[in-house]
Amino acid sequence: MAVAAIGLFLLAYQWGNQYRYDGGEPPDIDGVLIRPPQPLPDFVLHDTGGEPVGRGTLFEHWSLLAFGNLSGAAGHRGISRLVAVSNRLAGERDLRERLRLLMATADAAPALARDFERLSPAIAVLSGARAEVAELAAALGADAEGALDGVPDAPPTLFLLDPAAELVAIFPGAQPPAAIAEDLAALAEQRARQR
Repeated sequence: MAVAAIGLFLLAYQWGNQYRYDGGEPPDIDGVLIRPPQPLPDFVLHDTGGEPVGRGTLFEHWSLLAFGNLSGAAGHRGISRLVAVSNRLAGERDLRERLRLLMATADAAPALARDFERLSPAIAVLSGARAEVAELAAALGADAEGALDGVPDAPPTLFLLDPAAELVAIFPGAQPPAAIAEDLAALAEQRARQR
């Protein structure tokens, strides 16, 4: 009788885990996997055309987000890191087409922002008041001031938002772009299997 009870428990446990993770375990990634995914708070920043961008405009796309001031080294490192990750997704055409590379900044440098956006059609520079950008950074778990000013000579942390505009992973500055691209592909593949 005890063996049957243990067997029933193991069967129920396995079924419960499959239900919880939609038929599969979460992927093992090098970055920090956020479970359960955290909804992005409501926010409003503006793109280089002056159009408002908020949580609702991020639906249906994967978004890789960095913070930094464009006119400083942190912004340049952030854009460079976003582009490096995108370049390593060259073999993932569908994912690359659905990926937005977002740089959130508090400094108003529209000409520089447009120059950065010319590097890739996936890049969008979002700007707002320092307090607004810092609030978004803090909501994602970043040091608000440090995220904007950057750490000298350190690559910025990247934040991955899924097509439901939820934070699903954080990629520390020490993680190389190739590993971030692999993690992103694994998360996108898992999401495709869930549908």
